[in-house]
Amino acid sequence: MFTFLKKWLNKDQEEMKSLEEIKRDVQEDYEVSTPPVSPDGSEVQFTPGANPTVRTELSLHPSWEEQLDSEKKYTLRFLQSELPEMVEGTMGVAGFSLIPSEEGVTVALFFRNGLKRPLEFNNVGLTIRVGDEVFARHQFDLKELGIIPPLTSRPWEVFFPKETFLMDQVAFDRWKVQLNLGQQISVWPKHLDLDPQMEERMTELQKLKLLDIVNRLPAMRPDHVEFDGFDIGWTKDGRLVVGVLIRNARRRPYRPKSLEVKVTDRKNNVIAQGKILTHNIEVRPGTSRPWMVVFPAETVKKPGAELHRNWLLRVTDPDSK
Repeated sequence: MFTFLKKWLNKDQEEMKSLEEIKRDVQEDYEVSTPPVSPDGSEVQFTPGANPTVRTELSLHPSWEEQLDSEKKYTLRFLQSELPEMVEGTMGVAGFSLIPSEEGVTVALFFRNGLKRPLEFNNVGLTIRVGDEVFARHQFDLKELGIIPPLTSRPWEVFFPKETFLMDQVAFDRWKVQLNLGQQISVWPKHLDLDPQMEERMTELQKLKLLDIVNRLPAMRPDHVEFDGFDIGWTKDGRLVVGVLIRNARRRPYRPKSLEVKVTDRKNNVIAQGKILTHNIEVRPGTSRPWMVVFPAETVKKPGAELHRNWLLRVTDPDSK
């Protein structure tokens, strides 16, 4: 335990490096991951870029609280405060120290809880990536980590034995650690399947931007469908147009009969909602298909509402099991 402290001490001394020195060692290692699905198992996701974000505070395990002195606690608190905000309702990890040895690699990281309820990491997989390559994968029993309070980040150390390495002779100058939840979390519908009529009306730049959104969305739990809003705007005649990306992680095509669509502001005030017939939509397995929802002016509850980064999308399939 506390192997990472060796990296923070000046050579042959017991004095801590300065905060700026420590920060330079770790500032490029942060990697925050979102969960494959919403924690409640819902098939609905908020809009990229419009999701509420939260800041986390430091949460020390009781044993760390007891053994670390005030200076080291202050340093951990400082590093935690430098972490980026999290999307509300997500979890993740952020590595801040990696120390190789003859037996393996020790990684110190923050386990991050962006939920408004306590979170417990038990049997989870972690991956070390060096550059764009996977260096090591290992499954960890993290019961000793304990229960992480809402909106906090808890530091911990894990050890990757040498037999978990997938590469040799690595320079750890650009590394990050990633969180894997469960055994089948790699369902990632990155293939963009455009409707031919929609594709004809799109510019190459619009296609590239949409493909970028698809590539930045998190992995999904198998056998699920998710809906992500990617664009919104008003027409001159008062209609509300919403771009929805439908992602299919099932092994069969997704053909909804109808969808219930609701657009709200961050205070949960309804801007527009309605039930849309979708008999002509088919999303092939492992693909993402954009679809435009148009709310007629007479169905809009808040005409002309300010929408810039101030809207949330909720989509439900009433026939989904």
